[in-house]
Amino acid sequence: MNHLIRYAITLTTLALISTETAYTQNPNVLLDDSFEEGKTAPDGWQRGAKISGVRYVYDKGRGKTGKRSLSLQKSARRYFPIAQWYRILPYSGKHTSLKVSGQVRAQQATKAILDVQFLDENGNQIGHKWASYIGAKKAGDAPVSHDWKEYSGEVSIPAKTRQIVVALQIYGPGKVWFDDIEATFVDSMAATTDKKDKEKENEIEVKVGKATGRYLLVPSKTKQTSSRGHALLIVLPGGNGSADFHPFVKRIHEHALSKDFILAQLIARQWTKYQRVVWPTEDSKTSVVKYTTEELVAAVIEDISKKQKIDASQIYLLAWSSGGPAAYATLLQKKTQVSGALIAMSVFKPKQLPEVTNAKNRSIYLLHSQQDLICPYWMAKSAHDTFTNAGVRTNLVDYPGGHGWKGNVYGNIRKGIDWLQNTK
Repeated sequence: MNHLIRYAITLTTLALISTETAYTQNPNVLLDDSFEEGKTAPDGWQRGAKISGVRYVYDKGRGKTGKRSLSLQKSARRYFPIAQWYRILPYSGKHTSLKVSGQVRAQQATKAILDVQFLDENGNQIGHKWASYIGAKKAGDAPVSHDWKEYSGEVSIPAKTRQIVVALQIYGPGKVWFDDIEATFVDSMAATTDKKDKEKENEIEVKVGKATGRYLLVPSKTKQTSSRGHALLIVLPGGNGSADFHPFVKRIHEHALSKDFILAQLIARQWTKYQRVVWPTEDSKTSVVKYTTEELVAAVIEDISKKQKIDASQIYLLAWSSGGPAAYATLLQKKTQVSGALIAMSVFKPKQLPEVTNAKNRSIYLLHSQQDLICPYWMAKSAHDTFTNAGVRTNLVDYPGGHGWKGNVYGNIRKGIDWLQNTK
């Protein structure tokens, strides 16, 4: 089998794997990864085909900013077949160009590539472009060796693209390490900046200890209908937890909640440039973190309660992906005003959480896909069994399609919130 056919088969195979959702990233940032999470491979990344003379290494002791990186090490003295680490991301079709950058360390590298591949709605490749080249510039030049160095480049996006594959490749012999891979749409930065400025005007600041937290408030669609007050939903978005999720969160309020709900979207704070945890908890906080997510939730509830009457028995969390661990931690505090949580497509690590029995008088609704390749389904099943065995009111609901908000998104959320409210 020649290398072109083998390369095409590899692309067709990887096209079948869906790993993200449009609502788990900043709209302008397609990818921002430093490979710090994962066991045998970073979360969301896949190895290419097994090739004689090539080692795929998830290096947990060598990184540019953190401790980890991805490496390709080729001893075979040939250029084909191509070896690659890759990640597939969905694409809305709204942009025309993409900038890809990454930190690269090279050791006698003859030819390596930051490659971008474009797939249509059927998962077929419609093209690929090199964003950057690492190695000897021309025949006869010596291989390159250097410490961490940034490589970057812009590529245009074909019109019929529906998935984008970011690939870290090696052609010739040598060793390369990759870290801090970023892919950003560069054709609409000005418009997005204006939108961010408008959203920032609506951000509410709240004191959390000696620091300041932020949230966005979506008011109830009606005047108070109960003497007990409004129901309150506090949202911890996935991805980077930024205000860029607000359009989606507002649609949740419009399509998935009853009219008496007030919604508060928390905004994650980036305490350090290369922060590993989006929503730090009591277990995961570091010395630079001035408040935990549990403390932010409590401060936001207090702040809203001063302005409007809130039904203390109907304060819920909605969290997905990176927001899930903090939602678990908040719900499992010994004392919390939160009475229930809907947690979707997230991980469950009980050793990093308070005692499960703390939640005996609370409820938890889990929404997860059995095809999830990012946050494995067994974790949701483990959470369900753990909570159920501890006497906590729990429900686990599946949906098809893999990681991300798929199918009847607002209907699924509405069913979860209705279940949380129906405590009988």
